[in-house]
Amino acid sequence: MNKEEVLKAFRNENEESVPFSTWYHFTPNEHIEATKENGMFDTDLAREPKFVDDVQPDFIKLMNDGYFTYSYNGVDDPKNLASLANIQPISDNHPWLKEQYQLITAQLKALTRSTVVLSNVFSAISLFKWSLVVDKPDEDLSNADTVFADLYTKDPETVKHALFVINNDIKKQINIQRDAGVDGVLFSTQEIQDDRIDEKFFNEVQKKLDAELIAEINKYSDISILHVCGFGSATNHLPWFVDYKLPVVNWATRIDGYTLGEGKKLFKDKVVFGGLGNTTDDILYKGSQQEIETEITRLIDEAGTQGVIIGADCTVPRDTPTEHLKWAAAAAHNYGKQNQIVHS
Repeated sequence: MNKEEVLKAFRNENEESVPFSTWYHFTPNEHIEATKENGMFDTDLAREPKFVDDVQPDFIKLMNDGYFTYSYNGVDDPKNLASLANIQPISDNHPWLKEQYQLITAQLKALTRSTVVLSNVFSAISLFKWSLVVDKPDEDLSNADTVFADLYTKDPETVKHALFVINNDIKKQINIQRDAGVDGVLFSTQEIQDDRIDEKFFNEVQKKLDAELIAEINKYSDISILHVCGFGSATNHLPWFVDYKLPVVNWATRIDGYTLGEGKKLFKDKVVFGGLGNTTDDILYKGSQQEIETEITRLIDEAGTQGVIIGADCTVPRDTPTEHLKWAAAAAHNYGKQNQIVHS
């Protein structure tokens, strides 16, 4: 599909074909901090255009493995509340910002086709909690939620202060990504997976933080995506996110209890993106061509052909066969031809 056809889907206009896109991590562990010296920057740069050429997704979400690790200023150990209280904003020319700008501009230059390109931005909640286990990058990331809840219940004011500092630094990240030339952002957020952190925290802290970042994203893009992250079986109360002001929504349909069609109603007819599971047990990974095509048809039958983009719940396994992704894309593209879409 060409860029204008894809933009119709992002803007909730009638689609002649249904777009498809997905992605996976290029490095063995995306939570190890990227530097110019450890090879992760070079891997992100080299693998992105190859993935795009091989899979030919209808839009691209650039991968920035290794830049999920926030670089603190003034904090030696974020798990130590006394240290965390010393947090200061990072400078505008901090390597965490400069290298992301350099990576995105180089990735864009290396692409061989013109299409919609998004960059990756995580919420302050996600960046902060992951930083709590960065010294153990092979550890189950769900432990980060437990450590977060431990800290917050001990000293909520220090944790909230740190989150608002991080949030302002993420605004700088959004702006350098804009300056690098992307069309929009995939904004990833997720509830804290611990019963001690409840809806009150979500409404009074997390939603305010996320809203500030969304407002910054919307200053330059009208096609960005809200990704309510269900990676690793994390669960989210999807109705809590209905007033997040991004035009496209992606969530874990297998986990959070809403199909694509149900999500369109919940999100008041915003564009919906996803539908496919993203584990090694799901059809996209292990299914036959016929099974994948049947599943794509089922998803579009249920959700319709306006304001619908097919993809996965989250990042797919690194060894997902390329031909499976091509089968899924072809099935989405061919749906209209096979079912004779008629627009009123």
